[in-house]
Amino acid sequence: MLELLKSLAVAVIMVPIVMAIMLGLIYGLGEVFNVISKFGRRDDRPANSSHH
Repeated sequence: MLELLKSLAVAVIMVPIVMAIMLGLIYGLGEVFNVISKFGRRDDRPANSSHH
């Protein structure tokens, strides 16, 4: 019974942590790609930035 409770507690604690890590990675990667694409656009076509 105690082992079951222990494993349940570990699962309950780990799930939000893993979710937070995955969300953080997804968000971080999105931000990184955003910055890269912005700099890429600036370097490739400087004339395009004047329209914005």
